Amino acid sequence: MLNFQNIILLDKHIKYLNKKIQNDNIFLVGWSIRDILLWIQNSPTDIDFTMAWNPKQIYNQIDKQDISHFITEKFWTITLIKKNETVKQRNMKWNKNLSDDSQVPQSAEDGSSRRNETIKYELTPLRTESWYKDTRHPDQITRSDDILLDSARRDFTINCIYYFSTKYKLKISDTTKTQTKKDQIDILQKEWICFMSDSNILILQKHNYIKKLFKNWIFQPDFLDHLLDDPKIHTTISQKSPNISITSNTIRIIIDPFQWIQDITNRKLQTCWDPDQRLQEDALRLIRAIRFVNVINQKLQEQANESKISLFDFEKETRTSIKKNSKLIKNIAKERIKEELFKWFKDGSPFGFTALLDESWMLKYIFPALAKTKKIEQPVRYHPFDVYAHTMLTLYQLQKINTNPIVRFSMLYHDVGKPLQFSQYKPWLSKDEIREIMSWPNNHRKNWPQIAQKDFSKLWFSSKEIKEISDYIAWHHKPEEILNASPPNKQKKLRKFLSEAGFEKVNNVLDIAIADRLWQYNPLQNSSDISDVRELKQQLKTLNKKEWQFTIKNLAINGNDIIQYFQIQAWPIIWNLIQKTLNRVIDDIKNRNKKEKIFEFLKKNIKSKPI
Repeated sequence: MLNFQNIILLDKHIKYLNKKIQNDNIFLVGWSIRDILLWIQNSPTDIDFTMAWNPKQIYNQIDKQDISHFITEKFWTITLIKKNETVKQRNMKWNKNLSDDSQVPQSAEDGSSRRNETIKYELTPLRTESWYKDTRHPDQITRSDDILLDSARRDFTINCIYYFSTKYKLKISDTTKTQTKKDQIDILQKEWICFMSDSNILILQKHNYIKKLFKNWIFQPDFLDHLLDDPKIHTTISQKSPNISITSNTIRIIIDPFQWIQDITNRKLQTCWDPDQRLQEDALRLIRAIRFVNVINQKLQEQANESKISLFDFEKETRTSIKKNSKLIKNIAKERIKEELFKWFKDGSPFGFTALLDESWMLKYIFPALAKTKKIEQPVRYHPFDVYAHTMLTLYQLQKINTNPIVRFSMLYHDVGKPLQFSQYKPWLSKDEIREIMSWPNNHRKNWPQIAQKDFSKLWFSSKEIKEISDYIAWHHKPEEILNASPPNKQKKLRKFLSEAGFEKVNNVLDIAIADRLWQYNPLQNSSDISDVRELKQQLKTLNKKEWQFTIKNLAINGNDIIQYFQIQAWPIIWNLIQKTLNRVIDDIKNRNKKEKIFEFLKKNIKSKPI
């Protein structure tokens, strides 16, 4: 259920913006309200707000002291970033306004209070929009002073909610009854208006009331008094939150023109107005819909810990429309898709998102190589299900232990080379034929980089990001190779891998190996036993702490030393000699990383291979 009293935590932002913009008719809008009411977080760092007036006039009037600021001419969006105040500092200020014995519940913490983040406000003035010819941008934008007209352009009901608060002395009699939160929803469902007198919160869904209360977007206190004269809409909360300090002389108004509160209560995501129209206007809404469901569900699960909760799903017509319009995803600029992807893979559940993407018929447009792994059967002694199912299950395991989005993308594509490899299989293959298949280019570990580069470059991933994803997949069998080595060679191989990749990347590869192992099926090998990989992780920590990452830079000699000592100038051979030196030294750094020892070793190599 929703926690309406939590909305009070947003009052500080409205007060700050009122002062900065020198206007008292400001409305917060969108996801920050949603997350506060769901108690997914208590410290939003990106806050959207809206108001009327000419954007340039607003921008010129802003008190710009202690803030960074800019305006976009095309869409009139004004961005304000507070300087020199982190989330942690802001929470300290807020805590002073809470009751002495209260604390912010741990369940509401999203980790942001521990990060050094600034607070960003984005103002998009009230407006209307015309048809979208390119399925992405409106052809014409018109300023408005009507909240209802502004709400009519918005995509989903969960984003179409406004919050307004101002100093105001209420003139009402004490005729309220204590009721449960369910009773409050029932009143709202019947009357489309509900007033909580213990926290001075008015929820307003009736359009003609909204229009009259904010005539020409200006708050009308006389009409508020008229509304509150009706005792049947009054209620109180049976269990007040101990963490919220109520200010009695402030009126708080939640404007909900599309009955978002009922959608949230029923855990349904749906569009404002006709879903086909909304999705065809802006095709990016197709994947935003999936992200909203995915991220909200992930946060609700984190909030609930072990307790059972109701998760979000699509409203029936919205789900049907998403599938019907799935092809429009091809019209979206790839950099926008990438931006959404990183939000999903960082803050949401990659498993849940990819499953929704598949269920919504968009997987083949975003991750075509992954889509081709469906119905590709594997040797049953390792995997009793196809490549796609194995990949999804490994991704589900990985997201529990590793939050790096690049690593998660790597897990998603770690077996996309198998369709090509398995296509070469025929009955009764000889050892030589199997060996040929496993060689370049048919081995899935070797052909994957080309597949990954093709798909991720189309999504505008950078060369660095693609290289890192490729490395993780090329290395994803490395832990098994190390574990299969003889006991004396295990640490040597691990040390060499640490030298090549560094601690963080090796640790990520071990996480990939754990997730991969957990969703193999081989009773003879007992794939669910990952104690050996965990032991390898511990050895990696010990080795890293003891020796750190030993690379070419740490050798006691360099290329110039070799040139001077041996009086040679063959640069390619010098590089080969340095590589050989590194491979030898890394097996016994303490005794072998000495100039005289290295030159003795190089003399033998130079004699055996004349320059």
